[in-house]
Amino acid sequence: MGDVPLKKIRLRSHKKIKLSTKISCIIVVLIICAYLLVDYSGKKVMPVIMNQAKIDCKKMAIVTIKNSLSDDVLSILDDEMYNVIQNKNGEIQTIDFNPVIVNRFLSKTTSIVSDNLRKLEKGEIDDISFINSDNYDVKNLKNGVISEVPMGIITNNVLLSNLGPKIPVKINLIGNVVSSVETKVRNYGINSALIEIYANVEITEEVIIPFQTERIKITNNIPVAIKIINGSVPDYYSDGKLNSSSNILSLPIETD
Repeated sequence: MGDVPLKKIRLRSHKKIKLSTKISCIIVVLIICAYLLVDYSGKKVMPVIMNQAKIDCKKMAIVTIKNSLSDDVLSILDDEMYNVIQNKNGEIQTIDFNPVIVNRFLSKTTSIVSDNLRKLEKGEIDDISFINSDNYDVKNLKNGVISEVPMGIITNNVLLSNLGPKIPVKINLIGNVVSSVETKVRNYGINSALIEIYANVEITEEVIIPFQTERIKITNNIPVAIKIINGSVPDYYSDGKLNSSSNILSLPIETD
């Protein structure tokens, strides 16, 4: 009669060891599966999501830059902003910019672009005139979310690309907005030249998605003024290029 309780005790002890071993094995398997899932996500899934996120952020940044150059900003430019220097044959040699006007224009451009991007980053979109509910998801933008990338995009299938949970995308402006003025001059008709002036705006943004960030550089050339003048473009400028910032007064010519 004394052996029965002993056998029962041994049997229960054996069952407890067996259950503990199973739990340990399950935990190990779960850890391995979680590691493999994270590793696969990092190597295969997240790069696809990040690539789409960068495309969305670039589109929004370009739209913001272009719409920042309002009529109020462009009104700074006038006929007195530059002086065309010609040789005795009537050929255009250089274009001298008025530093006061150019610097005022670039300063205004830089300030407004930076201000709008910062507001976009913080979700303060009420003062950004070009954003409305017809073209954008205002609710997301007010939370600082530029776009949402559906997980279905990793399938590379048109029918499935919009399915699945959506990954929020945010931006963070890094450093300062850099702006400069560029010119392009080409022959236009008989004994005339067409002067095109561009605002070159360059920004660096940090694209943010869960568990990953990446920096991208965005450059946008925006035509801001076009003027037809008497004169011609000399042949030796055919391969010349000009990129100048606001502190350069005398600008050579870029031609087609």
